[in-house]
Amino acid sequence: MSMADPRADANAYLKEKKVLELFHDLGTKLVYSKPEDPNAFLLKVLSEIQEGDAAGAPTTFFTSKDVSTMFSMFDPTGKGTITMVQYKNALKSFGIEEMTVPVEGDVVNRETFEKVIVEELAKL
Repeated sequence: MSMADPRADANAYLKEKKVLELFHDLGTKLVYSKPEDPNAFLLKVLSEIQEGDAAGAPTTFFTSKDVSTMFSMFDPTGKGTITMVQYKNALKSFGIEEMTVPVEGDVVNRETFEKVIVEELAKL
């Protein structure tokens, strides 16, 4: 019998399997979509994830349209750029706590935003 701390074992499992990230992503998708039947919606999303895993596809809950919409939300005047502070806030909106893909400059344009966000999401 292992003398390991069960809490430490549970935390290691959650981290290794990215369970907390999964719950965060599911919750985000649920609130974003606001389906009439949350249980059926979650079952559908989990089924799609399982099918994607079987096919070797990367798992992401956000479509390219979602990413584009997020940029527009941070650029309400339509300048075509957002500040680095806005970019970091957008990352957090997607559940990305730390920027891992470097972005140069003080502003981020739509094309860079969409490309880099997709890369960041693929790393989750």
